[in-house]
Amino acid sequence: MKKLLLTTLRRLVYTAIVILIWSAAVKYLQIPDYILPAPQTVASTFVQDLPILASHFKETFKQWSIGLSASIIVALLISLAAFQSRRLETYVDRFLVVSQAVPYLTIAPLLLLWLGLGAAPKIVLILLTCTFPIAQLTLSGLHSARGEYSVLATILRFNPRQALIKLYTPAALPDFMEGVRISVTYAFVSAVLAELIGSESGLGVYLSRAQSAYRTDRVLTVVLIIVFFSLLCTWLVNTVSRKLIFWKPSSYVQK
Repeated sequence: MKKLLLTTLRRLVYTAIVILIWSAAVKYLQIPDYILPAPQTVASTFVQDLPILASHFKETFKQWSIGLSASIIVALLISLAAFQSRRLETYVDRFLVVSQAVPYLTIAPLLLLWLGLGAAPKIVLILLTCTFPIAQLTLSGLHSARGEYSVLATILRFNPRQALIKLYTPAALPDFMEGVRISVTYAFVSAVLAELIGSESGLGVYLSRAQSAYRTDRVLTVVLIIVFFSLLCTWLVNTVSRKLIFWKPSSYVQK
């Protein structure tokens, strides 16, 4: 608890220093608001637009939660199936690599044309973004676990299914959680990106309107919301990891 309090205090001090430097730079360098507004201006905008921001955030959060949940399920199914079939793993690796090689800025408009302005294109974009890290890391963890515990599985006379459930899957849990930790941020950014290109509601729509009106204060407000939410999600995943992976040294789990 003491270490957590010290860490929190240190982060608050760092944040305060950044805000002070930001405020001083705007004041003494006389930077116009349309280029870089002062922190108090951004805070005032956040308070004034809070009801609107809450409505847009709710829509983005809904798409994020559905897309991330679907990504986790699909990634687990892919990694488990590929782990048990070398031939299937070859095709999965190629598909996952190709899915990451195509720029999402070119895919998003096509998804909007094919699936419309609803939630479907955002969820698909999140799937394409987040399935890769979770599946790749989980599959890598399963292979490492088999290399480490295959002899133990033979000694215990486990069949392949028992070894997968009782040995390999628990041992691959740290890699799976690392994939989730990476994906929680990717998923939210992907949802906002899809909304920025075309949508009826969401933080991306708010951001697009702010850019069109040259409201830099609103743009920074959305950016700060994304950053804060990403940090919060990362902290939550790390906390869950420390609880689930209790057999690993504390230094192993990301802090």
